[in-house]
Amino acid sequence: MTAHSMISSANEATWEQHQTEQQAPLFTPEQLQWIEGIQLPQRLFLMNATEFDDQFLNLMPSDWRYRFSGANKAILFASGKNFRALSSSSIKLLKHLTVEYIKVNSASSANWFAMGLARIFAELESVSRESLIAKLQELVAKVDRNSLDNSHFYHTLYALRTLERGNFFKSTGDKGDLEDLLLEVPRPRNPNWGRYQNLDLVIPDEVSLMIENGVQLWASKLCPKLETKEAKIKHLEKVKKVAKTDVLRDCIITGIVYYVGARPVQIGKMAGGDYVVDTMNEHGMRYSLLVPYAKKSKLTIDRVRIAVPEELGKLITLYKHLEQIGDEDALFPTKLASKSIVDKSIKNMLLKFSPKEIQEAVANEDYKLPVYTASLFRHNVGHSMAMNGASANEIAYILGHTNYTVADRYIAATPEMADIREMALGRNPVFKNMIALALTGNLVHSTEWKGRLVAASIGGKLHHHIGGCNYEENICPFSQGRGCYGCLYFMPFTDGKHEEALDSFFDEIDEIRHVADDTGQVHHPLMTELVRRKDHVVQVIARIKMVQAKEEIE
Repeated sequence: MTAHSMISSANEATWEQHQTEQQAPLFTPEQLQWIEGIQLPQRLFLMNATEFDDQFLNLMPSDWRYRFSGANKAILFASGKNFRALSSSSIKLLKHLTVEYIKVNSASSANWFAMGLARIFAELESVSRESLIAKLQELVAKVDRNSLDNSHFYHTLYALRTLERGNFFKSTGDKGDLEDLLLEVPRPRNPNWGRYQNLDLVIPDEVSLMIENGVQLWASKLCPKLETKEAKIKHLEKVKKVAKTDVLRDCIITGIVYYVGARPVQIGKMAGGDYVVDTMNEHGMRYSLLVPYAKKSKLTIDRVRIAVPEELGKLITLYKHLEQIGDEDALFPTKLASKSIVDKSIKNMLLKFSPKEIQEAVANEDYKLPVYTASLFRHNVGHSMAMNGASANEIAYILGHTNYTVADRYIAATPEMADIREMALGRNPVFKNMIALALTGNLVHSTEWKGRLVAASIGGKLHHHIGGCNYEENICPFSQGRGCYGCLYFMPFTDGKHEEALDSFFDEIDEIRHVADDTGQVHHPLMTELVRRKDHVVQVIARIKMVQAKEEIE
């Protein structure tokens, strides 16, 4: 322990005497009980500390002092000006959040995290998902926003997610998936995105890398590449004696959740035959999972085919052999609730994948692993796909979404899109209206149209009464009906049967999806174009509703 960390504040005892125990209006009675149940450790293991830093942070004093990364740090919960106006319950909750922050992020910035969050708490009238999301939106909307506001945004975002994982908002009546709600919150544009990138990730990069390395290590140990049949048989007999199938199952479930983003209910529906060997040769093997749908929709089929890494595929092959699982058998046990099995598997494997020093710290109660649920891994898959340039239909297909709304939000939440929105559009809400206006010609009621009418066969059904055509030539050079909704010469009828046309587009997309799965095509050449055409119909419908709403107001 360094000399700095041994310094104690002279006024700690005085502060504790004056600290009021009245129930702050910030919290509900249930939340106060939740805070009362917080058990802070006596000391906290500091990851990545050098030999000249404090290896542990002493949490017993009210003011926390430590040396880290060559600097003396202090979080003055007792004497700091940012904390004086807060109640003891707020201080205890801040300490808990700061401990969780240090576990996942660098301790070098923990003091700024605690002070920034203290300021946010001082401005709140209640601590709920609704109030914290409103605070995020307020920080983004500030005209004179500065770098400190950006810090407050991401620190508040981290605290919100941490409290959600701990069921802190259970008594406030907030409903819905938090990550879905957060996709509605734009990220502040700032030149230092890298500083906050890890805070905005649902699953930090370090945790992702730990899981990937863990699965790779287990596959290399349990499923090495052997040349002869005799060597393979000998190795398999050895594995049967030492391998624990329940631990191997935990590893596989964690891998599936991480790589595929499957819901627990989908994992519970998986059969042995849903695991497929696509390619097998001397250069390697390719595997895929046929993931069952969780919710029936027009965008998903019975099974979504998703490729998985070779190392995970090898572990599944070994697991099926050891447990003698047939194609019709359940891939995982069905006696317990799927969510309980998945959450337990993730918790167990995060500990086993952790470095030795972390495992020792957990055993000595100096460190407690953060909680990551299957839902968070699922959102991580969607966020990662968006960050790597995936389209909305690709994200919706992989995640089995019922529509493209959430997928579009994943894309809109990327920092690149935040820059585009703020720089090019100045946060102008008229942007969507501008896009809709550029798609087609003027809207017109069917009784007012005197020109050529549009009719087309879409999805095996004849569609008419959708609009008129203003093209100068008698013969349309495009696919009539399908091409109309994105054409400037198309005059959509405000009383047209566009919903029926949209349903037919969904039917065609389903049919193409079936063909693609039967033929093993990952990207069917028609799929992208059909989805684009379908989106045009959706935008025309939205435009008509917008105009009708405006006419009602006037």
